[in-house]
Amino acid sequence: MRGHGEKKSRKLDAFIAGLLSCQTVEDAAAAAGISTATAYRWLHDQDVIERLRQARREAWGRVMAQLQEAGPEAVESLRKILRNAEGESARVSAARVILELGVRVVEIGDIQARIEKLEAIAKSKWKEPNHVREDQTSSRTT
Repeated sequence: MRGHGEKKSRKLDAFIAGLLSCQTVEDAAAAAGISTATAYRWLHDQDVIERLRQARREAWGRVMAQLQEAGPEAVESLRKILRNAEGESARVSAARVILELGVRVVEIGDIQARIEKLEAIAKSKWKEPNHVREDQTSSRTT
């Protein structure tokens, strides 16, 4: 026998899916079979907000995977335009896109490396017993 909690969970899952695919909260509520009042009440619940964030991250993860898959073909298309376009404007546009994306890839790689380094530092600092910040140690010795 299914309980009320399972029904709410199914409706909440449907509502979150609706928020990802519908234009309005009202449309998402209707798609999930809940009232608009319930939808807005759920949108103030931190657990629902986190589940929605996670669902959005997962959806964008799928989009990013598709973009990565199409990336080599897109780059080759830009390179063909760069080599073979009749008009100078098309060649300049293709070159600009290639250069801008190249710079972004480097920047993102640098940012990712910096974040990973900071995370490693933070992990090591907080694992130490009786963690004391450096600015606190100088005041204790004086």
